[in-house]
Amino acid sequence: MTDAIRKSNKLEMGSKKRIKGLKAQGELYKCPSCAYQDGFHVSFKWSKKSSKGEIYLICPNCHSRFRLGWNISVSKITS
Repeated sequence: MTDAIRKSNKLEMGSKKRIKGLKAQGELYKCPSCAYQDGFHVSFKWSKKSSKGEIYLICPNCHSRFRLGWNISVSKITS
């Protein structure tokens, strides 16, 4: 977990608890908070200044949120 992720583990994204950092390794399907074993929901927090976002995992059982340092960038869609 990077220092930036560790420092930013504060209340946000509707969470009643602090968002935890999670190390991405092996298979990632079991919640470290409650041991739920059927995977996670995925949520995105978008930057207000760019088309970049951070990916969060949310446990469907206990609603704990996790950040892994995964970021995405999307291109603008033109019609």
